Amino acid sequence: MMRKLLLFCMDQDRLRAIGRLARRMGIEAIQVERSNYGQKIGYLAGIVGFPKENKVYMGAELPEEMMLMIGFGQRDLDWFLAAWKETGTPGVRLKAMATQTNLQWSPMALFQELFEEDRQMNSGS
Repeated sequence: MMRKLLLFCMDQDRLRAIGRLARRMGIEAIQVERSNYGQKIGYLAGIVGFPKENKVYMGAELPEEMMLMIGFGQRDLDWFLAAWKETGTPGVRLKAMATQTNLQWSPMALFQELFEEDRQMNSGS
């Protein structure tokens, strides 16, 4: 499977910077439009077996940016994050690797999960 980044709620400058890094590393960067937030992550990633849902998301934009890495092994992840750090581009707080579970979720469900995990890790609970 080709490595991909699904990018949510990012401004154009961030998208350009991440896109440049991704292209240099042979990673496909995909900006997910808000209208597609009703689709499953698997569909948005272009994974076979995830059909398009017959719905258009009309809700609010995510409160902050989010990134999902698809098709990354541990070595790929380490390589990508090291290259990211070298660019000086600030990191994305809410990020995850794709799993069989989160591929079934909508972007909003993924956001809620990552936000809650981040809150718990940083609250000391």
